[in-house]
Amino acid sequence: MPLVKILSVLSLAVLATGCVSTAVEPQIRFGVEALVPPFESRNDKGELVGLNIELGNALCAELKARCVWVDQDYATNILALEAGKFDVIMPMTATSARRERIDFTENLYPLNSRLVARTGSNLQPDAQSLKGKRIGVLAGTSREAFAKARWASEGVTVRSFSFNNQLIESLLAGDIDATLQDSIEINEALLSQPRGQAFAFAGDALDDPMLGTGVAMAVRKTDTALRDNLNAALERIKQNGPYQQIIQRYLPAAAPDSPRYFPAEGGLPFSEAVQIDQTLYLSGVLGAGADGKLVKGGIVPQMTQTMENLRSALQRSGSSLAHVAKCTVILADIKDFAAMNGVYRSYFPQNRMPARTTFAARKLVLDARVEVECVARATT
Repeated sequence: MPLVKILSVLSLAVLATGCVSTAVEPQIRFGVEALVPPFESRNDKGELVGLNIELGNALCAELKARCVWVDQDYATNILALEAGKFDVIMPMTATSARRERIDFTENLYPLNSRLVARTGSNLQPDAQSLKGKRIGVLAGTSREAFAKARWASEGVTVRSFSFNNQLIESLLAGDIDATLQDSIEINEALLSQPRGQAFAFAGDALDDPMLGTGVAMAVRKTDTALRDNLNAALERIKQNGPYQQIIQRYLPAAAPDSPRYFPAEGGLPFSEAVQIDQTLYLSGVLGAGADGKLVKGGIVPQMTQTMENLRSALQRSGSSLAHVAKCTVILADIKDFAAMNGVYRSYFPQNRMPARTTFAARKLVLDARVEVECVARATT
């Protein structure tokens, strides 16, 4: 076995067990495309700098490990992760499609996807407005997947670029009509520059599950110990470490808004969640799939889908399962209690189980077998 691979295996073993070896310094290998200021890039000296680099180094320091940064093309980073070229993708947006192949930490910080077009173009970030237009996206991103899925079939030409500078040059030359980008990234690369004066954000930020809700780190599905260690370190630097100082240097401060409402889809007469200060109140969640219908197979598939829907609702609202304080579980049949518990406990660490109330109701909406509502701490 090559020496580099041996060191990687030993590093993961140290992080998983908490045992420190005197022979080998533990390390975490991050795959990163250092071409995206202010998140990750190289300065004039060739040194890695940026928000994600500082967060990664802070996490390594918390875990008493050495950060190893591996240059990696973003468009092929999932394949490279699976091949063992490195252990963590820094950064990546968690989406349901990506979760089928890889696992994710909790969000490092929120993201905002917006359309950028020439001032006066009157374009809006929807298929009707963009029909017949050419939209540029970065290859391998959640925005590329979104544009191809939501817009391409409606007559929008979606063009993928490997590098942001290529995309921007195409936009400046008029070869594309607009670009869908992370708002901070495109502001740094174009809108805040003299050559970007003729361009501006077009319409509001997009809100779609395909775009995710924040920036996380991706790991292989088998590396649950590494994921859990990174999550624990992230929580510690948020509570006691340099997280706020790092974030404030790069991200704009959010305007205070309390209560903050997260509307439910489909014009339903309630919010999916309401945030008051740092407390998040979620409406009840059922085990319905993307088609709006309850999944089949009984309590276990329904409870699993319910917990996945809860995870997604928490992420859309700026929180996560790791920050749930209290849940209420409603069963249509109390005989399902044991089976429900088996699924429920797998979504929370054993030493951080939320408080909970469980009771049976005579009938639930859509004839569901289970409904779950929770209270959590907002983290963004």
